[in-house]
Amino acid sequence: MMLENELIVGVPTHDMRMVIPSLLELNGVGRQAGRPLQFVMGQGSNIPRSRNHILQQLRQLYPHQDTAWVLWIDSDIWIRPGSALAIAEALEWAHQHEQAIVGNYRMVTGASVFMRSRNPQDGRHYSDEELAQLPDYSEIALTGLGFAYVPQPLDYTFRADDIGEDIHFWWDYPEIHLHWSQAIHLGHLKEMLLTA
Repeated sequence: MMLENELIVGVPTHDMRMVIPSLLELNGVGRQAGRPLQFVMGQGSNIPRSRNHILQQLRQLYPHQDTAWVLWIDSDIWIRPGSALAIAEALEWAHQHEQAIVGNYRMVTGASVFMRSRNPQDGRHYSDEELAQLPDYSEIALTGLGFAYVPQPLDYTFRADDIGEDIHFWWDYPEIHLHWSQAIHLGHLKEMLLTA
């Protein structure tokens, strides 16, 4: 059984901070969607530990739930101002179609976080030109969990290795299909700081 009313926002952090404009936009998403926000922050020495701390809290908050829709947003993701309505509409699309919604942002290298294969060794990320040719809500093979609205199994354990906890998650749940809302515009502060 999945939660439908509250909008759970999971924020993995190392210092319990997040980008203020993102926080403001997410409050706007809650208003647009008519859903109360439930921010759950997780602190840890690495992202998998932070995500697991969030899941531990969710199990305590919702002891009778086995799965919950969670909007994962990394603490260094910047939601561009004016995005609240687009995000609320994308989350509604996710519920109607029972599919995950993901947002695109640039990695430290400057490449899109979207990959063309579920095998990260494939190494092919979508170019800006390729993404421009895709229709809205196109399915994406693989991406990070920096901005992803997913039906999250609450008994899951994220693990750390050189592959990445987000890749393992998508591998463990191949039935979860990822769809990109082009109207969601994100920045990645790591990338922005390096190019500033």
